Amino acid sequence: MTALDLSGASLQGNFPDEIFRLPNLQALYLYGNNKLTGYLPNSNWSSPLRKLYLSSTNFAGKIPDSIGNLLFLEIVHIEGCSFTGSIPTSIGNLTRATEIVFASNHFTGHLPHHVSGLSYLTTLDLSGNSLQGRVPSWLFTLPSLVSIDLSNNMLNGPINPFQSPNSLQEVRLQKNEIHGTIPNSIFQLVNLTCLDLTSNNLSGTVKFDMLSKLQSLQYLYLSNNSLLSFTSSSNMDIKYSLPRLQELNLSNCNINQFPSFLRNSEKLTSLDLSNGRIRGRISKHDSKGWKSLIDLHLSNNFLTHIALHPWKNIKTLDLRNNKIQGSILVPPPSTQVFLVSNNKLSGAIPPSICSLSSLQYLSLSHNNLSGTIPSCLGNFSTQLIILDLKNNSLEGHIHDNFANASYLRSLDLNSNKMEGPLPRSLANCSVLQVVNVGNNMISDTFPCWLGYLPVLKILVLRSNRFYGPLCKSNSTFTFQALQIIDLSHNEFTGFLPRTIFVSMEAMKNVEEMEFGPQYIGGFYYKDSVIVAMKGRDVLLYKILIIFRAMDFSSNQFNGEIPEVLGNCNSLKVLNLSHNGLTGNIPVSLGNMTALESLDLSFNKLHGRIPEQLLGVTDLASLNLSYNRLRGRIPRGNQFNTFDNDSYIGNIHLCGEPLTVTCSNDGLPKAPPSASTDHEEDETTSWFDWKVAKLGFASGVVIGLSIGYILLSIGRPRWLVKIVERDQQKKVRRRRPRDRM
Repeated sequence: MTALDLSGASLQGNFPDEIFRLPNLQALYLYGNNKLTGYLPNSNWSSPLRKLYLSSTNFAGKIPDSIGNLLFLEIVHIEGCSFTGSIPTSIGNLTRATEIVFASNHFTGHLPHHVSGLSYLTTLDLSGNSLQGRVPSWLFTLPSLVSIDLSNNMLNGPINPFQSPNSLQEVRLQKNEIHGTIPNSIFQLVNLTCLDLTSNNLSGTVKFDMLSKLQSLQYLYLSNNSLLSFTSSSNMDIKYSLPRLQELNLSNCNINQFPSFLRNSEKLTSLDLSNGRIRGRISKHDSKGWKSLIDLHLSNNFLTHIALHPWKNIKTLDLRNNKIQGSILVPPPSTQVFLVSNNKLSGAIPPSICSLSSLQYLSLSHNNLSGTIPSCLGNFSTQLIILDLKNNSLEGHIHDNFANASYLRSLDLNSNKMEGPLPRSLANCSVLQVVNVGNNMISDTFPCWLGYLPVLKILVLRSNRFYGPLCKSNSTFTFQALQIIDLSHNEFTGFLPRTIFVSMEAMKNVEEMEFGPQYIGGFYYKDSVIVAMKGRDVLLYKILIIFRAMDFSSNQFNGEIPEVLGNCNSLKVLNLSHNGLTGNIPVSLGNMTALESLDLSFNKLHGRIPEQLLGVTDLASLNLSYNRLRGRIPRGNQFNTFDNDSYIGNIHLCGEPLTVTCSNDGLPKAPPSASTDHEEDETTSWFDWKVAKLGFASGVVIGLSIGYILLSIGRPRWLVKIVERDQQKKVRRRRPRDRM
């Protein structure tokens, strides 16, 4: 038998290593049997084997030194297995090998310091392992090597200069820890078509004219090397071009100008110069060679103007976080992603934006736009996924034309001047996950009809003119997927219906993330939301999928807090403050073991503070002030960290941290005089309560405090921003209800 092909045969169990030693076997194909286990022979392994394919199996163990005895081996593919240990130096004996693919295993250690026998090797792929040490220079001098891939390892140290062969076409070293400068010998690889050094620790300065010899270059990726700078040393870069260049990514590097060679790169389809230092305008001269662009990413620079859109086939245009002024310059109809948030755009949204019939993502937030929203928005593109117009000065009604927006996932109109009711056609948006219309002047009743949307996760109605009860008593309040609901600062009235909390299944028993932080949103766009915690508004730039919050504060709700609220045991933030709620604090709140911020202040709650709250050990912030609570304050666990401000305004409370001591019956020893009795005080003056000392409890006690966000994500600059409320030291007076 000279060949054995068992690929994709759903084999299981252990593969007998005797087969590797068959005296006439030249080709063995076992790939695609992911439940097949086995080991390579440790000794006495020599055969005429020429082709060995073990990819996507569960073979494990070390690569034995005896692999060097396979003198006829030409191709060895063991990608996606479970091999461990170091790569043996004996691979240098594979003098006939043309392809060595050891990618996506668990190899460790250093690469061999010297290998000279791989004269016919064209492909070397060691990516996706845990290799360490320097990148040896012999890799670049193998005479027949065409492609080298060492990406996604832990390689470090600088790349040493080397003598350049003429054969190397692809060099992929991305996502390592390589530091130092890029050696000039890299730029002497005249046949190079792809160079990827993304996400390393490279430094130094690359002069654009160093690229002049790379006339075959098609893909150049040097992004995420924050210490790497680019400059023009002379006028030479104007005299040459990279005629085959298709993709250029210099994101998150120190670049302060558009490379002049791009003016003649007419095959360029993707350009990413985001997170740089480019200032001024995009002139007609700069963009001369960009006619074939499909994807353009220039976010997080200092651009001020765009002269024109020379690209006719653009699909992605990302200009976020610049200083672009003037009116909106509408891109070509081919545009699918148009992101221009956080600029200085002004004027009205032009009706010509309705020509973007293929648009999927539209973000114009955080500008100075005014006027009304064009009536076409909502139905001009049946493919629209994101509509983000928040933080502008847009006014008028929200047009009721979302009947055909079957792909709409997020609608964010927060912080504008919108009036009138919510458009009922939103009920047709079956994949809608986010409705954020907070901080407007919308006058309407509670949108019970949104409850039938099966995946609605975020509903923000805060600071509007919504009024009346939440739902009629015979209404079905579903909202099964809801994770964040903010109804604060409106004119809602009536009881808190028990059905609200029964139906919110997503507020119950949420599993923690296993594979790192995950957020609500997609590749191009992550939703954000403001959540009131600890007397402040916390702006979450990204929303963890495990985050749960409920804010019904500053309304006119009355009656008791339903016991069933305690079933929402995945809530992180609960705020029912500034209402007229009565009765006892439900004992069931002790079941809310994930709770980290609880505010029940400024109500008419009475009775004792439930001892069961001691079991909520993640609780980092507590405000029970200005109620009618009585008795001894519980002590122990996190309650030992709360100070007076958590309880002020409850004159019949006693015990630490208050100075009022308790009698034997658990009541204050010396009842205060009537002149100091605040029980009947209907004032709603704002109370600036303090957060508990952090770091007491286990788990995620810092949770949704700033510490939780920073520890979970580690990116404070773009994740969390604290926004002090405008009326933080006085009560927000209710606006008169507009029901005209």
